[in-house]
Parts: sequence; C-alpha cells; structure tokens
Amino acid sequence: MYPSFVDLSIIDLLEADPRPSFIVALSPHPPAVVYANPSLAADPALLDLITTDGDDAAPLWSWITGASASSAPSAVPAPDPASASSSVVSRARAFLSFSNMYWTRSVVHRHMVVISANEQAPGSRPLRKLLLDAAEPRPSHMATPPKRPASSLSSAADSVRSLGRAISDPGWILPDIASEHRPFLDDIGSVDWAATPLGPMSRWPRKLDETFNQILVDSRPIALYWGPSYITVYNEAFSKLCGAKHPSMLGMPVENTWAEAGQRLRDMMQGMRSPLHRGPVEDEWRFFVERDPNPDDHAGPPRLEETYLKWSLIPIVEGDEVLGFMHPVAETTSVRLWERRMKMLVDLGEALLAARDVDSYWDLAIRKLATVEPSYDIPLAILYAVHDDPDPPPGHGPAKICRLRGALGVPDGHPIAPESIRLRTDAGPLSSSISAALEDQHPARLRVADGTLPASLLHGLRWRGFGDPCHAAVICPIRPTKDENAMGFLLLGLNPRRPYGNDYRQFISLLGQKLATTLASVVLLEEEARRGRTAAEQAAFDQARLEKELAAQTKEAAESMQMFKAVAEVVPVGMCFGDHRDNITYANDAWYEITGLAPGPEPISIKAFLSCVKDEDHDLVCAKYQELKNTRNVQFEFRVKRPLRPATPHPHQPNGAEADASPTYERPRLDLVPHQDRSERHVLATARAEYGPDGSLVRVLTCVTDVTTHKLTAEEAMRRAQQAQNLKRMAEYATVGMYDMDLDGRLLGANKVFFEMCGLPKVDPAVVDIRPWDMCVRKDDHALLYEKLAKMVKEDKVQTVEVRLNTTWAAEDGSGDTVVVPRSVQATMMPVRSSDGTIKSFMGCLSDVSLQRWQLNREKERKEEAIESKRQQENFIDMTSHEMRNPLSAILHCADAITATLSRVQELLGEEGTDAIPAAAGGSAAVDQDWIAEVRELVESGIDNAETIVTCAQHQKRIVDDILTMSKLDSSLISITRVTVDPIKMVKEALKMFEVEARRVDINLSMVVDPCYHELGIKYLDFDPSRLKQVLINLLTNALKFTKTGPTRNVTVAVRASLTRPTEASSKVSFIPPSHRSSDQTHHHHHRSAPANRASPVYLMFEVEDTGEGLTEEEKNSLFQRFVQASSRTHVKYGGSGLGLFISRRLTELQNGSIGVASQPGVGSTFAFYIEAYRPTEEAILEAEALSRAVEESEECAALSSLRLSSNSSGRRGSVKRLSVSCGCGLHGVGGGGSSSSSSSSSIHLSNGNASTNNDPATAAAARLNNGDNMAETNGAINTPFPSANLASASASASASTPSSPTAQLPTRSLMRRAVTSIQMRPVSSSVAAMAAPPIRGVLVVEDNLINQQITRRGLLSMGFTVDVANHGLECLEKLKRTDRFAGMPEKEEGEVGGAVKGGMGGGNLKKGKIGDANKRAAAAGAATSSTPSPPFPLSIILMDIEMPIQDGLTCTRAIRDLERRGVIAGGRIPIIAVSANARLEQIVEARDAGCDDVLVKPYRMPELLDRMRGVMARVASLTACSR
Repeated sequence: MYPSFVDLSIIDLLEADPRPSFIVALSPHPPAVVYANPSLAADPALLDLITTDGDDAAPLWSWITGASASSAPSAVPAPDPASASSSVVSRARAFLSFSNMYWTRSVVHRHMVVISANEQAPGSRPLRKLLLDAAEPRPSHMATPPKRPASSLSSAADSVRSLGRAISDPGWILPDIASEHRPFLDDIGSVDWAATPLGPMSRWPRKLDETFNQILVDSRPIALYWGPSYITVYNEAFSKLCGAKHPSMLGMPVENTWAEAGQRLRDMMQGMRSPLHRGPVEDEWRFFVERDPNPDDHAGPPRLEETYLKWSLIPIVEGDEVLGFMHPVAETTSVRLWERRMKMLVDLGEALLAARDVDSYWDLAIRKLATVEPSYDIPLAILYAVHDDPDPPPGHGPAKICRLRGALGVPDGHPIAPESIRLRTDAGPLSSSISAALEDQHPARLRVADGTLPASLLHGLRWRGFGDPCHAAVICPIRPTKDENAMGFLLLGLNPRRPYGNDYRQFISLLGQKLATTLASVVLLEEEARRGRTAAEQAAFDQARLEKELAAQTKEAAESMQMFKAVAEVVPVGMCFGDHRDNITYANDAWYEITGLAPGPEPISIKAFLSCVKDEDHDLVCAKYQELKNTRNVQFEFRVKRPLRPATPHPHQPNGAEADASPTYERPRLDLVPHQDRSERHVLATARAEYGPDGSLVRVLTCVTDVTTHKLTAEEAMRRAQQAQNLKRMAEYATVGMYDMDLDGRLLGANKVFFEMCGLPKVDPAVVDIRPWDMCVRKDDHALLYEKLAKMVKEDKVQTVEVRLNTTWAAEDGSGDTVVVPRSVQATMMPVRSSDGTIKSFMGCLSDVSLQRWQLNREKERKEEAIESKRQQENFIDMTSHEMRNPLSAILHCADAITATLSRVQELLGEEGTDAIPAAAGGSAAVDQDWIAEVRELVESGIDNAETIVTCAQHQKRIVDDILTMSKLDSSLISITRVTVDPIKMVKEALKMFEVEARRVDINLSMVVDPCYHELGIKYLDFDPSRLKQVLINLLTNALKFTKTGPTRNVTVAVRASLTRPTEASSKVSFIPPSHRSSDQTHHHHHRSAPANRASPVYLMFEVEDTGEGLTEEEKNSLFQRFVQASSRTHVKYGGSGLGLFISRRLTELQNGSIGVASQPGVGSTFAFYIEAYRPTEEAILEAEALSRAVEESEECAALSSLRLSSNSSGRRGSVKRLSVSCGCGLHGVGGGGSSSSSSSSSIHLSNGNASTNNDPATAAAARLNNGDNMAETNGAINTPFPSANLASASASASASTPSSPTAQLPTRSLMRRAVTSIQMRPVSSSVAAMAAPPIRGVLVVEDNLINQQITRRGLLSMGFTVDVANHGLECLEKLKRTDRFAGMPEKEEGEVGGAVKGGMGGGNLKKGKIGDANKRAAAAGAATSSTPSPPFPLSIILMDIEMPIQDGLTCTRAIRDLERRGVIAGGRIPIIAVSANARLEQIVEARDAGCDDVLVKPYRMPELLDRMRGVMARVASLTACSR
C-alpha cells in the first residue's frame, strides 16, 4: 500500500504554496486528480481547465502523463503498466508553457505527480550575494501574509518584523557563489551526518527523509531546519544562495549558519512551536544582490542590485509535535518595481493636469518629480525648455536655445546644468548628445563607459535615492506630437541599483509618453485660449468692416434708386405700385412677364400676387412687406412659378429674334440649361415705401428683376472655379512631377515636385526661360531623351523614357548607411495639338524610380557577390580536395607495393621450407627455426601495418568525399539519375566490398530478402544506384565499426519492398522527419527526375541490423546531424567526421525517402531507410538483361584468363605469383569484375618485359597474351561498354568500393573451380570477343608531382608496360613527336603548332615551387633524348594530370586533339585519361569537354587504373572502327 496523503508532509507544503497546485495519481489507471490546494480552488478558470473533459486541456494532460514520450522505444520493458507510466513520466520535460501559465511538475514515489502553475518562467541569471535591507521598512503596497487570528500569529509575525528591522547594515550577506560545484548529491554524501544531531542518513526519521526528498525535486530554493537544534538541510536551488558556505552549511544549526540572522530565525521558529502559533508565516523583504562590477567600470567594486524576495516559514508537524520548518523563497522584484513606477507615473500625470500654460507645466513637472517617494528611480533629474533661437548664429546644428527649468540633485552653478544652452554654438560636453536626442523620436542613453556622459560632470552632485552615483542617464525629448519639434527634454539619471533592461526601458518610454501627452494637453489648452482671443478680435474687426460696407452700400443704393426712377421706363425691370391695403394698382409689362400674371383693369390683390409665388416663399414675401411699415426699403429674393403660356417678345428686342422668358437682355456666355426646362424662376425684388406726413404708409414701389440666368451663371462659374482649383491643388500636391513644355524644351508650366526633382528653384516659367532637359538631365542620356521626343512627334503617341538627372537621391539602407545615387526618373511625354492641329508642345509627368533602380543595381551586385563567393568556396574545396587526394594516391600505391612484397616473402618462406635456410645461414636448426618464426612474425606485422595504412588512407578519402558531397548538397548540385538496376545484385555488390574486412574481424555478414519483395515480382527497378549504394556503404561501415569489438558479431542487411510508403508502424525503426531544405530539394528533384509513371511508385526498404554496442536515447537524438556523432567517446574510440549519417539522410530524402534508427544499449542497432523507385519499361528491362549477360560473359572471360595463366605457370608457381603481387593485387575469381582481368593482364605484361631472364612457360604464355593471342577473351571481360548512365554509376561504385585489403584478392581453389564450371556450362559469347580492346604497349604519364610520377611509373612497369613520363603539357607535346603515333608535319604547320603550343603556356596553372624543377627535368630529358637516339615510343594511352605548371593538362589535351584534326597523329584518336584530384562534377565535365576520354579521380589503386585503361582503350577502338 502507498502511504496516505496525510502522512506525506507535501500536503503542508502545497497548502501554504501561493501557486495553484494539484496532485495527480498515476495508479490505478486512468490518472486522476486526487488533491487541489486552496490557491487552485480559488481560481475557477484554472480549476475548470483541469477538471473538465475536452480538447482544451489535452496538451496539458498529455504532458502530465508523459504521453508524448510514450512512442519512444524503451531499452528495458516495464514490469507493469504503473511502472511503465511512471517511467514515461519521469522522462518527460519538467516544465511546460500552456494557457499563459508556466507549469512545473515533480514526480514523487513514482506514482504521484505534483503540478504547479506559475505566472512567469523563472529567471536564468544566478544570484551572487544577497543583502538584507533592514534599514527601510517594507512599502505599504507590498503583499502581506494571509490574515489569521491575531492570537495565533501575533507573536510570530512580530518576531519576523523585528528580525527584518533589527539587523544592522550590512546585514545578512550571503557569500559569493562558486563558479563550479560538485554534483549536489555528492555534496550531500560528503557530509559527516553521523557527527550532526540528525545522525547518519540511513537512520533519519521517515518524516525528514520524505520531506528532504520532496524539496530535492523542487525547482524553488527551499531549506529545512530540523529538530530542536534546527539543523540546516536544503535543496540544490537553495545551495546556489549559499555560495562558499556550501556544503559546510549542511548539518549546521541555523544560528551558526546565518550568524545574527540565524538567531533571529531560530527565535521565530521557537515561537512557532506553540500550538497557537503553528500556522505558516509569510513575509516579503527587500534585498540588495551583489552583482558583477558595473559594465561601465570593470575595475570597480561589485554593484548592488535592488531585489525583492518573498519567503515563508512552514512548520512540519507530525502528531502534535513540530519536527522542523520549511523555508521556501520566491523573487517578486518585477512586480514591486512595476507597482512603484506605475504609481509614480499616475501621480505625475494627475499633478500635471493642473497646468494651464507651458511655463507652469515645467514648474509643476520638476516639483512633482521632487516629491516622488521613494526616489530610487530619480537619482538625478534636469529639466530644460527648448525655444527657437531668435538670433541664430551661422553654423550647423539646430537653432535652439535650451533654458533650465529645474533640477534635482544638482547644486547651483554645477556644470552639468547650465542656465542656458545654445545648441548651435555651445561646445559643452552634452550639447551634441542633446542635439541628437532632440532630432530623435526615442530617449537617448548616455553612459560613462562610452564617454557620452563625461565622468567629470558627475562630481559634486547630490545623488538622490540610494545615494550612489549614476553610471548612465537618458535624455527624454518632450514633444507634444511626433510631427512637432521637441519643446523640452528631461535628463534623468538611471537607478544605479537596477540594470537598464526591458522593464527599465519600458518605464522610461512610458515616462516620456506621460510627459508628452500632458504637455500636449497644456499646449492645446493654451492654443484654445489664444484662438478664443483671436476670434473675438477678428469678430470685432469684421463687424466694423461690415458696418462700413453697409453704410457705403446704403448710400450707393439711394443714389441708384434716384437713377432708377429716371430710367425706369427704358430698363426691362418689372415695376409696380401698391397702396396701403397691399393691392397692386400699377405694374408694367416687364412685371407681368416676370410674375406670369395677366394684366387687367382691376387692381391685383395680394392674394392674386401670392398665387404666382412658390408656396415655400409666401411667408418670406409677406414678412418683407410687413417690414416696410418700419423700414423704407426692403430687398428680397423669391421664386415664382413658371407660366405655361409662351413668352411674348419685348418691344425693344430685335426683330426675328425669339424672346426669352425673362425680360432681361443679358445672354449667358456659359452653356446653361434653358429657362424653359426649369419649373421656377428666381426673382430679385426691391420695395420702397413712401410715408405720409403722419408717418403712415402711403405707397410702395416695387421693382422685380428676373435673376435666374445670373443665378445659373454664378453657380456654374463657382463650380468651374472650384474644379479648376481642385485640379491645380491636385497637380501641386501630386507625388509625381507634372510639366508642360514646348518642342524646343522651354518649360511652360510645372508643379512643385517637378522643380524639386530637377533641383531648380520654383519660378514663373512665363517670366524666366527655363529649359530643364538641357539643364537637369545628364549629358549621357540626352541622345536617348531627344530620340524619344522625336519619336513622339513623328508617331503622335505617348512615349516613355528613363533618364538620370543631375540631382541626387539619398536614402538609408537596412544597415543604417546613407545611400546617395543619381536620381533616376521615368518621363512620360504626351503630345498636345494646337487649334490648327499641329504639335507645338507636350506635357507629361516625372516619376521618381531611383529606389527601384538602386534596388535593381543592388540585387545585381548581390548576385555577383554571391556568384563570386560560390566560386571562391568551390576553389577552396577544389584546392583542399586536390591537396588531400594527391598524397593519398601515393600512400595507397606504396602500401599496396609493401603488402605485395611482404606477401611474396611470406610465400617464399612457405614454399622453400626450412631446409635451405639453415644451410644458407650456417646455423643450427633450432636457431634457424626461431629465426624463421621471427621473420614470419615480422612479415605478418608488416602486412598488417600496410593494411592499416590502406584502411586509414581509405578513411581519409571517405572524409574528403563526404566534404565534397556536403558541398554539393549545400549548393543543391546533387542530382538523382535513375537507371534500371537489379536491387538484389546491387546489395550483393555492396556486401562484397566488406567481405574481406568482415572476415578479418570475424563478423558474420549476411543478407535477407523479405518474401514481400518476391511477391511483387520485382527483378529490375528504376532508381539511382550510386546514391543508394553510398547510403548502404555508410551504414555498413558504421555497422562493422561498432560490431567488431562485441562478443556476438552479426551484421544483416534486409531488403523489403512495398507499394505503400513505409511508416513506423510497419517498421521497427523511428524515421527522422525531413528538414525544410531537404523537403524543397526533394520536391524539386522528384518533379524533375521522376518518370511519367510515378503515380504508382515502389518503395524499396533496406535495414542494416548489427549486434554492436547499441545507442542510448540521448545518443539517438544527436544522430543524422551535420558534424555530430552519437557521443564524444565515439570520435575518440572509432574516429569519423560525423558526416556519414547526415549525408545518408539527405540522399534518402532527395529520393523521396526517409531514414531512421532503432537501438538498445548492449543489444545492437538497426538503421533502416527507404527510397522511392519505379517500375521500368519493357525496353529498359531488355537493355538491362542484355547488359547483365554481357557483364557475366566478361566475368567468365576474366576467370578463363586467370585459369589459363594459372595452368601455364604450374611449372614455376613463383613466376606468376611474383607477377601477381608486384602490382599490389592478386587474381580474382569469378565475380571479381574488372580487377581480375586487370590483374592477370598486369602479370602478363611484366613477364613480357622480363623475357630475357624468365624463359618459363608462364612467361611465354604471357607474351602470347600480350601480343594479342586470346585477347578477346582476356580483355573483353573488363571492357564491356556501359551506357552513359550506367558508366557514371559504375565509376562511382568503383570509386567507393576500393578493397580495404590487397590480400583479399589472392585467388583460391574454390573460386577457380567455380570459374571452370561456369565457363564449361556456358560458352563465351562472340559479341564479347568482338568488343576486345587492343593491347596496351606504352603508357605516357604526364604528372608534375615527382612522388606520384615515380609511383605510377613503377606500378605500370611492374605490370609489364612500357612507360614514359612528362612533367607538364609542353613536355608531353614534345615527347609526342618521338612516339610511333606522330606522323610528322610540314615546317609551316610545325611552326604554327609550335606557336600554338607556346601560346598555350598561358593557359596552364603555374604552381610555385614546381616550375623550376619541371624545367630542369624537361631539360634533362631533352638532353638525354638528343644524346641517345632511341626508337619511337610505342604510345597506346596517355595518363594526363590536370593541375600542372608551365601548361596544364586540359590545354595539352586540346592541343593533342587539334593535332589529330590536322592529321599529324597516326592511328586515329589517342586515348587520354585525366588523372586528377579534382572531383567535382563540373571539373569532370570540363575535362571531358576538353577531349579527355575518361576521368579517374585520385586516390586510386593500380587495379582500378588498369581497369579504366582497358575500358577506355576498348571504347576508343570501337569509336575508331565505327568512324572508319
């Protein structure tokens, strides 16, 4: 049974924990919440999130139960579900950020999980020293402990407070933390607990043991004070607060631990032992943490940092006895500082609202800043008001004067705060910083370290707050809005006991915003008052003006009325007279025409008159006539209804003219709507009253005028004026330059932007003659501009041209640098025709395209830089590859020669026996036997050492190949070439490469083909065999490397196939998800190289399983990364570069596959990968089968040749064996491929070369074979032509499959028997015989490296070839003239060729240190040649190095091909194989383009060279035969 929760003191801890916490029981399943503390119960939202079923809390519960880690394979199965669950949980992360909370988890007793919610993640910066600030009481707004009965906590709380206040300065100082610690558990174990009151740990009370285990897994600093002596025990987090006293504090009484503070804590805990005071006590103290010296003063003393810590004391009770106390600590600095600073900003904003003008604002601001308590964040404050300089002196900088408005902490007359600062002329230490800050939108930081805040200015200041001097300050510009200039600034010293972090920056930003917003409100208030005064003055002025105008108009009206009476009869104005009863007694015709009433003998009543007036204007007309009782004249406007009758002609109108409905003779000059189309008229009426002597109204004279036309004209004129004004405003404020210009280039008009773009002052073009094209366009663009202008006139079409102006365009780039370039504009020219139809001018606009032009040029530069960077990187890789591959060839060749020589010695020791040696040595038999044993041991040791050299060289070559592959992968140059291949055969070839190494270390290497492969009927598939084999080789290399030291040594390769993509469910490994870059490249290659039938792919899966050491989870997580191995011991023990698995991963992903691993420590590992392949077409299958048969027949021929050679040399075994091992290889059996035939051919040539001394049958047979007897059988085996794709694959495979041990190639009798059986069962094909290569007689080696030259020459001579060497391309061309292939040439052509050859010297790569030696060797060779006449050299093939001095190999190859085209070379094309350390595909293609028939990349081995030579000879012979 598990212990109950009451017995677990964790309940006491969680009850007092202010964080929402709960406990989850993992057993029995399913997991359930079994406890929630009061803090969680008080938060309904969190409680609902945890207890409600749904998807919202699924990630949280998955993290709690460890479900996310359950899919990972486990090395040891769990015994039961509960333990398995706890194991998974223990491996899960200890923290999670979810639902805006930071959750932590702790596992207790493997079945309980304690979860706590935090508002923010814990800080990562460690404390160095803590200083208890006992001098100042805790602020009132700081959080207080939970309320409890006064009787229970009064004494305990008093003791806590007295402790905080009684400690004297410097108070409770925690020692510095050591930079390095031993593991904490080791520290616990190092304590002599038996010497402490607690006794040995094995005898600790159960309660102490459980509580100590609980705090060990807690991330918070927690200490335990146990027993009556209050012995100190704490967790690892608390140890970081102990510094140098750790671990000596462990087991010490609390009073000895913290000195005076420890005694206070002891008294407090002693008082809490009473049952009345047994509840937990919480408090919050302010500390000063001792940090590293200030960054502005590295040599200064350590700085103190203000810090707030919340702590509590929790009694640990069992029964009715207090066993000890728990002391947890938490930091609350950010909350307390934020509260203090926000209160300051709120108080400052409320105080500044009382300001009514700007002057009072400055006074209120500095006074309020002076009253801020505590003043820790304002140790220094200087406030300036900024004004425009009324008399600015000449010079640069802002024309501003800064006047001091107040300062805090600055004595009078101190140089840091002068009364005024004239920014343009003053050279004060802060003038430049102030000027820059006023131009910027953000506060500027001044520091003593960088000199922006001179240290000399800080002397004599009265520092506020803590009294410490500031090391930095900020200048906060105060501007009402962002677009306005700063009206002042505040120089504020930064709190020396707080770092200037994000919180401080936000506080400074908020302070600046508060000052700016309050100043803006004051400015707006002041501006509003000023506007009110201005409006009142303007109203008085307008009233006076209107009164003056009214008087003038009244006078004018009176005069006009007199004149009107005189001309009333002749002016077409309607006039009428009315009596005092409002009846119209008289009206002229114009009046009737205007009103539309019919004339009659009776007076017209007011009602009849109003009948023609619009209903809406009745009240207006009546009111106006009522005004005549008090006013003599009234004027008003009203509308009359349009009459339906046609208008009658006016007597004064010309004959034949149609009368207008209006009596006016004015004709509008605007295209207006005819009056007949209107339903009303506008009439302007003027009435004048005549009074009797008694003042009563006698008569009213009314004149009416039809103003409809005037009304329409005014409205239309206003509309058009407004439209013209809008168009002008649009043109003026447009973002493009608009212009009007005549054909001579004279400017007729332009907007402001045009003048700004051209850099011209804005003038009136009608007054000043301006020709912008001639003045502002760069002369280089005049021709293009005038060409477009002529084309515009000719074609009468709009033309567009881009030109550069003489002005410049400036902007800042992303790095803050200013870019200045000539301004580029795009000019549009639109022809404008005059009234006669001719083009006299044109108009258009200028669009600034400087930014686009600069960006385009910038992109071009970046492209060129990227190309240059890629070229330099390729050159560096080429140089590195070249310099590393060159010596590797020599190492391999020398190691092969050593192995062959020692193997021959070993054979001689075995053949001759021990009888001859004693006689030769003249010693006793016993001594000779010891001597022979020692010799054999030395020979075997020498062979092992040589094989080790070969292995190391091949390992070095693999690293070079991996680096080159990585370069191709990074440059996206790896291409997938799909060919038709038999997958099973390809795997067998890969396994054959490791047979020798596997036998040497006693590893069982096997292959298993899954039945699902055969069920799909797969024989051939389309995929990239070279890339697949590269991955397989990497995995097999690792498998053998990690298995050869184990007790069980098995490596198995399994092959499977399926029509669906393999998953983790169908495989025993976990596949690695593809990276983003790999996914993009995979998608690109998949669509580029996949065949048309890719809709139904076949997935090939390969599993490499070994019984090696296995991998842990941590080691597996680090696999498949660049330059990363499983662990550090992997490189130390096994070596390697850490690139193999990364390259394998990328290669599988390029083939739309994936790779994964499954491993158990001590059991073994399984690496599996799959690729996407496709079924080939019938034609491709037929070609593949034909090629396979040709290869098999070639192997049979090679085996037959080896068999014949063995039978012919049976009389003298040593001859053939000596020849076999001399080239560093033996005779292959069946399946040896090209290496077999090349080895036998090498032996034959060596016999031919030594015919004078070896007259045995083997020598004669070799001579016959070399002269062409049975050459079809011998050479046909290796020179079977491959298609281009398969040839590339074969070359890559041969390069990667160099055997690790030459002795593995020695023939065995079983192989011989299989070869004879195979040959007897199937006759040699005639097609194979037809493809026989011509014999190789002489080889010209062109190599500048003396070592490689000597080794290659010696290896070829040992194979029986005639060899000549040349040091560079020119020497090769000279020696070509002395071969049997040189047919000669006329003297003229010889001079041309010689000139071409000499001219080709410039194309060579001149290497320092080699030119002089090459020249000497060339001279020596020439002298030897001239002194001793020799027969022509029998040239068959040339081995051409590429990188050589004087003349490189490619230039020499081109010259040879040119000689062939001229007919100077006899016998057709000379086979040339480029032998170089340049391994990139581009370099190989370049060599082929230059005329090389094949490329062999260094390092290589002699069998591979011989195989390649015979293949090239066969192909060149076939091409020559076809051309003939």
